[in-house]
Amino acid sequence: MAEDGYKPWWAIDKAAWREVFSPFYKFASISERRDTPLPPWSESDVQEFINSDPVYGPQLKLVRQGATIANVGALVGGLATAGIALRYSKNLPGAVGAFLGGAAMSWAVAEEGANLGLGLYKFNCMDTNLRFLDWWERKQA
Repeated sequence: MAEDGYKPWWAIDKAAWREVFSPFYKFASISERRDTPLPPWSESDVQEFINSDPVYGPQLKLVRQGATIANVGALVGGLATAGIALRYSKNLPGAVGAFLGGAAMSWAVAEEGANLGLGLYKFNCMDTNLRFLDWWERKQA
């Protein structure tokens, strides 16, 4: 059966696996280069990158706005569903479960809304974040 060129699904080449799991390989390539972790950055450092890079700076600003929208949406959705569950069931473990489920669903909806509203689908957000990490690493060196 191997003579006819058939390969099982698990026997695809490394390049295909790297393409499927590209986020893990991208972040691994950043973290494997250094022995110590990067120091934390402040909001002023992020603003400095936004002002210094004409291409990836505005993109990073949009990515950060999208993350804020998704986080606020998750918090509001989680609190709303937990409040409704607690009001009608008076069951604290059920309210915690409702908070987790409502936060997850609201985060997904808010993230997609931010993606469409801010135009995040037009560029690769991970590459933008990796450019910032590269810039931060060069600045610390």
